[in-house]
Amino acid sequence: MENIEILDISGDLGIRVLAPTLEDIFVNAAVGFYSLTTAIDNVEPVTTVRVSVGEDSAERLLVAWLNELIYLFDTDRFIGKTVRIESLSNNHVVAYVCGESFDTERHECGFLIKAATYHKLLLSKGSSGWTAEVIFDI
Repeated sequence: MENIEILDISGDLGIRVLAPTLEDIFVNAAVGFYSLTTAIDNVEPVTTVRVSVGEDSAERLLVAWLNELIYLFDTDRFIGKTVRIESLSNNHVVAYVCGESFDTERHECGFLIKAATYHKLLLSKGSSGWTAEVIFDI
């Protein structure tokens, strides 16, 4: 996973994402989440799901975005492979996620992620681009 680093935190798991734009942070964070859940190379992009999330800051929006993806996995067993952002501001994201229903016969079981958390949450813009760190409750 280019520009995505797995963070091993005592009892939990996290990702660090580096990207040139905030949009890329949201895309790569989603791909990072999905990659922790299964080997996404085996996921077929046969279904597209529209995801719309609002929050009061970019940091909180990132957590809410990931938690919405976790919710879709938990409730509909939907696992994404690709993400296309339609619109993104500091308090709202609309995206299309392509993937399929998780199938234990075809998809490798990775980590069971319960939630994205605010613990040690980082979202910052520097001279070389954006950095995000999100810790997941597993």
